[in-house]
Amino acid sequence: MAPADGDGLDGWVREPAGAEVVARVGGDPSRGAVAAELAAAAAAAGLSPGAAQHAEEGELADCIADWTGDGPADDGRLAALETALEERGWQVTARQGGPAPAVALKSGSWRLRFTNGGLIDTLSLVATRSGRTCEEAFRRAEETRGPRG
Repeated sequence: MAPADGDGLDGWVREPAGAEVVARVGGDPSRGAVAAELAAAAAAAGLSPGAAQHAEEGELADCIADWTGDGPADDGRLAALETALEERGWQVTARQGGPAPAVALKSGSWRLRFTNGGLIDTLSLVATRSGRTCEEAFRRAEETRGPRG
């Protein structure tokens, strides 16, 4: 996953520094709560879900939340998605242009990247939780499965 804080590598452009993301009311949300936020933001933007994806299991189960659309989104729906996510407490940190544009956001300990188009020609939202437990789980999974899963 590209650096969610946008270090300028690989076409990522960091957003101007804004207010630091404050702790979420009620504490850091669970994977299920983040997945519900992603689905609600997509629905608010008028996007339809694609086929259900295989959910992570084991120690990564609470470290990844995702949502996949039924195809690529037009510019208007992408802007509406970004607005809907910001209304739910997500802050844009970086953008990547090109044939498959991407946006990186953060909220609490969660980092979200959404891409549109690309090899699978669809809209994809993938949120990962930072923190020691999940970072160790990601490292172990990469050692076991390799970098491409």
